[in-house]
Amino acid sequence: MRRKLLEAALPVLLLVCVQEKLAYSQYTQGETILPRTVGVSGNFFPLFQANTPVIRPDGSIKRVDPFYQYLELSVASPEHNISFNTFLRGREVLNGEEESFDVYNAFVQYSAISNAFEIRLGRQIITESTNFYLLDGGLVRIRPVDGIQLVAYGGYQDKDIQPEPEQPLESFGLFGIKLKSDKLLDSLISIGYELLDPNDFSPRHILNFSFNRVVPFTKSADIYSLVEVDIGEGNLALLTVGTGITLHKSLYLNLEYDNYKPDEDRDEFLIDPIFDTFSITRLQEARVGITYIPTNYLKVSSNYSYANYDVFDDESTNGNIAKLGFSWDFWRQIGLRAFQGFYFMNGRPDNWAFGLNFGASEEIYKGLDLQFSFAYAHFETISNIDGDAFSYIMGTEYLLIKDLAFKAEVEINTNPIFEDDVRVNLGLNYYFSRNL
Repeated sequence: MRRKLLEAALPVLLLVCVQEKLAYSQYTQGETILPRTVGVSGNFFPLFQANTPVIRPDGSIKRVDPFYQYLELSVASPEHNISFNTFLRGREVLNGEEESFDVYNAFVQYSAISNAFEIRLGRQIITESTNFYLLDGGLVRIRPVDGIQLVAYGGYQDKDIQPEPEQPLESFGLFGIKLKSDKLLDSLISIGYELLDPNDFSPRHILNFSFNRVVPFTKSADIYSLVEVDIGEGNLALLTVGTGITLHKSLYLNLEYDNYKPDEDRDEFLIDPIFDTFSITRLQEARVGITYIPTNYLKVSSNYSYANYDVFDDESTNGNIAKLGFSWDFWRQIGLRAFQGFYFMNGRPDNWAFGLNFGASEEIYKGLDLQFSFAYAHFETISNIDGDAFSYIMGTEYLLIKDLAFKAEVEINTNPIFEDDVRVNLGLNYYFSRNL
């Protein structure tokens, strides 16, 4: 099931995923800033999206007008070291019968004054594991001495009450414990155990170990590694080793090697979703990346990945991915910002794609921003589809009054699935912070 979903979505993802530099915006949670006294803070973001195409089960296309409501709310009492945070999304299709109410997180957190003890209870994203999990449960963090942490977490993910459309195929329980130190060997070291217990499958027992330190006798390089062992299956679930080197004060090199087997139960290791799509058996990947920052308004990033996977009858399949990106902050006095990127990939001999994207934003008047982005992709026999895909987004953001901004976008997409896709996004973003 997972592979079918990925194959159906891949042509669109080829075009969309490269826009993350510009797209990671109001649709995701930002940093929670708590008041210094007892208070409430957050933001409310209603969004109307007109003329959105969706594919029906019979293959036909229907156009809908969804209305989203996002709310992030934080309540804190610094005096008592307790806080509450939640992020909610409501969705209603105005010209249909679909509606949903999703809770992405809703937890209470308490921290001791000495910071030696911390507990978080409720729906939360667990980040201590290799994968990120959304669980209904708890996390406890204890710091018995300086430089030592003991972290324990556990909970349950019910597939029927998870946010749509990210619902998992199976419900499962999760428990983990991890010991972390930044004192031993002048390194960041962690060792842990994790139990993944799906409802309809046998439990999985995972041991993990991570290591990160500066190379001895240098100040310009570090090494890191991550190892996971599946105790039940008795194999190496994941191995990552790498090094980061400062070649010059503005030039950085990263070398990395990964060895793992795509794991449907654990929804991958979040390493390389493109290669994971093509791979079935164990995957080995080598990656090299270079970042160059010649000035404080230009960043150049490039990387190349080579993968070897799917060994059958002594023959293997290879894949390549190359990316190049430029991030500009032109003429800082007038605020023009831009991003350009290019990528090429081939997952199998007859599966390849290349694309490019561009985006820019400019504050043309105090409180008024104009934004534009463009993306293009050409792909051959990806999910048995050949063709070209284009995407244009033109929008504006205007600060109406203090803490209240209006957003408007026109999005035009053309691809083999949706030949004619023009949609309009209209929204308001209200930020609030009040002391009680």
